[in-house]
Amino acid sequence: MNNNYESTPLDFWITTHPSEEEIRTVFLNMDMALKYIHNHDYCIESFYPSEIEILNNELDHIQFKKLVELSKDPSMRQEMIRQDIFNSAIVQMGLYFYSDGLGLSVNEILAHMKPEIVKENFDAYSQVIPTGDIPYYRGVVLRNASVYFSEFALQKRNRDLEELEKQLAEDGEETTKTLNLTNNNPTNDRINDNIYKQINGLKDAAFISTLAIPTIILAVISIIIFIAWLVSMS
Repeated sequence: MNNNYESTPLDFWITTHPSEEEIRTVFLNMDMALKYIHNHDYCIESFYPSEIEILNNELDHIQFKKLVELSKDPSMRQEMIRQDIFNSAIVQMGLYFYSDGLGLSVNEILAHMKPEIVKENFDAYSQVIPTGDIPYYRGVVLRNASVYFSEFALQKRNRDLEELEKQLAEDGEETTKTLNLTNNNPTNDRINDNIYKQINGLKDAAFISTLAIPTIILAVISIIIFIAWLVSMS
């Protein structure tokens, strides 16, 4: 991975950043990094917090340390993406539990958060999640929804702004500016291009190798033909 950053493992970072707002911001940026990785034909080998790093203490610089290629089979590929989104949601819920001050370590909490246990006790686990985000985690954990957290957050924000605009109109209040609604999905592509540049590098290397083999074969054949021609002329 990229060695130009100072890195802090997520499990260590969470011990000194109990703010719900900061944690949610990290999860949103973690999700955008996840989507970026999927869009570049990779997925996550390990969601363990020690294998996820915050770089230079910047909340939008999230690095997953272990990546594997997505399957080329469409149905398998979609299942791998869905599983990544599910695993990310489970880890996030566990870290919310840790930040809630239960007196357990991150390792102890995650060790008890088996998928089947979380599903059976979702209402209890969801008590530590920001109220507005509970529908997202319920959809992913209980209904196998394959939706990115950042996309959910964008749609929620737009709905909230629309409701606020409606309330202002009903109250006869005039707004001094138009509320900023957007259908564009948020990304950290510029940042992730740098953090995950090895993805494109590996793919480019493979592509170059694929092209080089037939080129070498053609060159050898051409040389053999040329030598045979010279022999025939002598």
